[in-house]
Amino acid sequence: MKRAWAIIAIAVTVGTAACGQETAASKTASAFRMSIGAGGALDANFSTWFVDKDVSGDLNRYNSSSLGTAPYVFLDLKYVELTIGLGIGKVGNFHSENLLDSNSNFPARTLSLRGGVYLKLPLSLSSRFSLYPLAGADYELFMAAFKNDDRDAKFPISTSTQDAKPLEALSTVSFKLGVGLDTFLSDHLFLRTELLYGIRVPNKFEQYQDDLYTDVDSKLFHSGDFKIAIGWRF
Repeated sequence: MKRAWAIIAIAVTVGTAACGQETAASKTASAFRMSIGAGGALDANFSTWFVDKDVSGDLNRYNSSSLGTAPYVFLDLKYVELTIGLGIGKVGNFHSENLLDSNSNFPARTLSLRGGVYLKLPLSLSSRFSLYPLAGADYELFMAAFKNDDRDAKFPISTSTQDAKPLEALSTVSFKLGVGLDTFLSDHLFLRTELLYGIRVPNKFEQYQDDLYTDVDSKLFHSGDFKIAIGWRF
């Protein structure tokens, strides 16, 4: 009888210790750990306008693009990612005959400041990999734009304002969805990659073009980003 009680006591002790270790491990896995990092992004903003279907050829569609690179830093609060960075790019157009022909400011080199807020849901794949979907918005402030001859580029945004600065004419917000992957090189150091796609709100210059051209049937303003960064988890 005493031997039976001894076996029961040992089993309870081992079980309690195992539960304690499991609870501690669970707490460690779910613990809040802040991260910071820096990296770069390849970003693209596109505008596509479809005009009256009776118009033939390339004239029935107008495309413009803004392509660039964006060094940035991020602050990760586990379920929230905050970013801020610079955008260095070029605004241009694909077709030689389209709505931009009358504007001598294209193509233009641009410099912008971008800030973003994203909600994310980390999903641990293993001790080294963490996958997360994310959704949010970023706002891009265009600080400067230059023509090919290095003169300041200005843009029409209304019948009374034909020379607005890029800050007023081109700045806009984008709402994006995407996926990210953290690859941990150690307990603290990790590599972050993200792929994002979203819908962009037309800027004031594009809104003015929409008012001018009444034969536009439909419009699509969209953007995408590929980001890569090195992070440090505290």
